[in-house]
Amino acid sequence: MQAYNKSDLYNKYVHEQANEALRTTCVSEESYKNILAAYPVKLYTPNYFIRIALGLLTVVAILFSGLLLWLLSSASSTGAIVTLLIFLAITCYIFLELLVKARQFYNAGVDNVLMSMIIIFIVSAFFVSNEDSWLVASSVTMIIAVWLSIRFTDAFMAVVSYCCFFVFLFLLYLKAGDIAKATAPLIMMGVSALVYFMMQKLLKRKSTIYHFCFKAITLLTLIAFYAAGNYFVVKELSNQMFHLQLTLNDPIPFGWLFWIFTLVIPPAYIIYGIIKRNFLVMRTGLGLIVATIFTIKYYYAILPTEIEMLMGGILLIAVSYALIKYLTTPKHQYTSLNIYQSKNDILNVEALIVAETFNSKPAIENNQLYGGGSGGGGGATGEF
Repeated sequence: MQAYNKSDLYNKYVHEQANEALRTTCVSEESYKNILAAYPVKLYTPNYFIRIALGLLTVVAILFSGLLLWLLSSASSTGAIVTLLIFLAITCYIFLELLVKARQFYNAGVDNVLMSMIIIFIVSAFFVSNEDSWLVASSVTMIIAVWLSIRFTDAFMAVVSYCCFFVFLFLLYLKAGDIAKATAPLIMMGVSALVYFMMQKLLKRKSTIYHFCFKAITLLTLIAFYAAGNYFVVKELSNQMFHLQLTLNDPIPFGWLFWIFTLVIPPAYIIYGIIKRNFLVMRTGLGLIVATIFTIKYYYAILPTEIEMLMGGILLIAVSYALIKYLTTPKHQYTSLNIYQSKNDILNVEALIVAETFNSKPAIENNQLYGGGSGGGGGATGEF
């Protein structure tokens, strides 16, 4: 089912782990080279600058090819344009398969752009056809993105598939009636939580092939869980979708509950991340605190913006300084010290112990140290 050899994907994962170990001085340069030699990779993954250049060239090639086909076919009707867009999507997929098989492109820029253009052409076909069914569009896009994610182990396609799944489930649930409109945010929060715990179970299996796909979906579930309970998102989305025409000061049903979610979820992420030593959850909570502040600021202007930013900066500096001082002595497996240097020192000590343990003096092969001659005394045999 996968377009790549599993051994190449595994060796690619080993290279990434070895690179991280080298960056944190856990392995030496020589050991790093030995790891790369022991786990060869046939996949082509250039540096970021070459990826960007190849991606831009691919975009230009696709756009010019699409315009040329449009001019040659003289497609003007809706059906002809939709057919052309579907044809371009199929062509991009064929080229993707051929390039991956022939050149082993893996996150090389070309393959990423081709996958993205497949999704763009399919979605554009729905918009051009005036098909007012987001339910069908999201379901078809979800299926295609899931296949691309599984086939090419692409994390971005995994994110696209989850977004489409989220939209599909949300729109499908709204068809249940007015009760569904009132309870949709809670249902979507429950779905996000369920998918998050599913991803955690998959990550515990130590899957090296889809590791980044699972991590990307995990991050998205955390953001979706907060967004589904955010007061601003719920109110503004209700205004747009259900035509409630609520003003800035008009409350929404169960508004107090969504304000609790808005205020509680980011600190809960941080606390949970600290307890479980999960930096992804912790950093997501820190980022969502900013969203919470903007939500409060949008509805309640307590102080001028300049004063609030100044007070927030002072508070962050004070908290950071207090944490650095508190964690100077490691507590609960957290420390503010440079643990990489400590690891290097430990490795040096281990290397010294190993060298001393296996160190032995060279054996002397020649028994006659001083040449021929004879002497006696003290029980000597005369051969000294």
